[in-house]
Amino acid sequence: MPPHADKQLEERILKVAQQLWKSQGEHGLTLRAVAKAAGTTTPTVYKRFRNREALLVAVAIRIRDQATEKLLAAKGIEGILRGYVAWAEDHPHEYQLLFRFWAEAMHPDRPRPGRASVMAKMAERYGGTAEGYAQPYTALFLLAHGTASLLTTTTDDVAKKEIRDYFLQSADALLRNFQALRA
Repeated sequence: MPPHADKQLEERILKVAQQLWKSQGEHGLTLRAVAKAAGTTTPTVYKRFRNREALLVAVAIRIRDQATEKLLAAKGIEGILRGYVAWAEDHPHEYQLLFRFWAEAMHPDRPRPGRASVMAKMAERYGGTAEGYAQPYTALFLLAHGTASLLTTTTDDVAKKEIRDYFLQSADALLRNFQALRA
């Protein structure tokens, strides 16, 4: 009788890889360590992911999906922006991995439900169509990403507080004056 395929194996591999990346970062995630923690063999991991980079891309996409789901549960645009920065600060390794594989995980050719949702919320609040908010969304995203990047690489608490405070003031000012961004 042929062996039965483990339908949960790929999910187990991704979950373990994400945990290893979160706890140990770049150096802790090897295909051998993933295989061992997932209860399988290194060749089996290679059958599902052609190399370490392919596994990291899959983990980045998984992280993107998890973060998006959490952020879209927030109330309003302000809640999403604040949640984005807080999530990045709480998950620095994951955030860095996500943006290391930006092109693969967030490429304009891929679905971006977070972007679509925020633009729809802008249209609900300010009128017009969601597509008309691409520029304001991008400005807010770049502000949030810059802030998150600084917060995930800075260890000084005083500097972090200043970065957070300026982000909140700037994001709120942009939302109050979004018409300038829509021009």
